[in-house]
Amino acid sequence: MKSVPASCALFVFILVALGTPAAAFSHEYIVEPAFGSVGTAAPDVVPINFLDLNLREMVIIGALALSPSFVFPVEIFFTLKLLACLGFRRIGRRNILASSIRNTLYTTILLQPGISFVELLQEIGLSRGALTYHITLMRISGKIVLLESPGITSYFENSDRYTPGEREVLKYLRQETERRILLTLARNPLMSRRDFEQILGVSGPTVTWHMKRLIDAGLMSHHKEGRFARYALSERTLVYLKKYCEEIPLLPEQHSCA
Repeated sequence: MKSVPASCALFVFILVALGTPAAAFSHEYIVEPAFGSVGTAAPDVVPINFLDLNLREMVIIGALALSPSFVFPVEIFFTLKLLACLGFRRIGRRNILASSIRNTLYTTILLQPGISFVELLQEIGLSRGALTYHITLMRISGKIVLLESPGITSYFENSDRYTPGEREVLKYLRQETERRILLTLARNPLMSRRDFEQILGVSGPTVTWHMKRLIDAGLMSHHKEGRFARYALSERTLVYLKKYCEEIPLLPEQHSCA
């Protein structure tokens, strides 16, 4: 025999519960109107002229006349107007730095182009959620831009101060392993993966992973030479390294890898 579903059992229970009071009290009872005193009719609905409504009610009725879907945007509009009356103002590019936190955040990004999210957490001392909030506002207002790659998100001021290639170099110069690779390869062109294994003290696959990031970013190239892969910086990368790295003022001539 099949078991009765729980929903059916619940339905039967409700019917029994509702029917029990009716069976228990079979004597007569009096029904009275829910409004006013017994025998007194409720007042008629008083018509209101459309012009007697306030502005908000007029707009909502107009929105309903056009389409019910317009009511929600209208309510949002009046809510924002209320916030403005209470002293709140819309955050935009002109007043985005009125906040001392965002002002400090922007100054830090300005002075340290390519700084990462983790570095900003350490520099500013905000929680992860608060930092995300302020960065999002600054991005929406067009004050900063970000450069994303697997595992790294870097931030720059939103200006023409840096070219796309320049931003890539600045971003990876702030990553310890990639920085060592770039500076080492600038001094010693056409090094192999085995050379970097010894210099960095890491395994071959780890070297390949870091190299792939730099190659995908267009900062270097590689070619096969027998059983070895040899790497070389792009001419553009070399120019930017000379510009930003005082520790390598005189770099050797870079040979391109066809």
